[in-house]
Amino acid sequence: MKKNLYYRQNIGRQNMLKSLILSYFFTFSSWPRLLLEVFIRKNFGERYFTLSSAVTVFSILFLLPGFLQISNVMFQEFHFGKFMAKYASWYVFLFLFLRVSLKHNRDKKRNPSVFDFAKFSLYAGEIDPRFYRLKIPFRKSNPRTVEIFSEPLIFFLGGIGLYLLAQPLGMLLIVCSLFYSLGYAGAYHIGDNFVMDKIDEMICNEELEDSFVNDKDPSETRGFRFYGKKPNDQEMRRKVASLMTVDEEIYEAR
Repeated sequence: MKKNLYYRQNIGRQNMLKSLILSYFFTFSSWPRLLLEVFIRKNFGERYFTLSSAVTVFSILFLLPGFLQISNVMFQEFHFGKFMAKYASWYVFLFLFLRVSLKHNRDKKRNPSVFDFAKFSLYAGEIDPRFYRLKIPFRKSNPRTVEIFSEPLIFFLGGIGLYLLAQPLGMLLIVCSLFYSLGYAGAYHIGDNFVMDKIDEMICNEELEDSFVNDKDPSETRGFRFYGKKPNDQEMRRKVASLMTVDEEIYEAR
């Protein structure tokens, strides 16, 4: 496909607030998603799941309750029993997370080499088929619905239950599930706009001559219209229009 220079530089409309919010959650959802995905997915890509990231998350969350407790010592007396009653579920969850992460790391070593183009290195893992049987009102059962709603929902509900039992793990699961959901919503938002950009650029390429050279109405050019002054001479318009598109380099992996 030819690259349309006019389209890429001059045309575009975005909901800036929506894009900003979804981009934020998409950017910072990596670790929150990691905490949950290891329990419900398998067969991750080489670069999507790394043991170093899992160990880093484990270490930070392992030390976090201790730091919080140290900061509270000046205000109240420390009771080990109360501390463990509050954070027992937290540490059980963390050690389960570490155990499952080690298993994923062993499984990943049996994957075909990404350097032989055998597998996408950022593959997000296989979705458990049972999530497709979880019905979400007014939503079709497809990967988009599963990733944005079904998968994080079980952790969100579990988090609420633990939060009501005064377990800090509950708030962790609630926050991670929200990042999980909105992070995937951001990924789909970016993907949707990428595809629509390509479609619009194709339309722009196909209708450029009719719009720019022949001055046809947008109703005759599938809504595309050139914004700006044009040469009066139609032949000069055609020459200018030919400079608005360039061949795009394409590489194919075999």
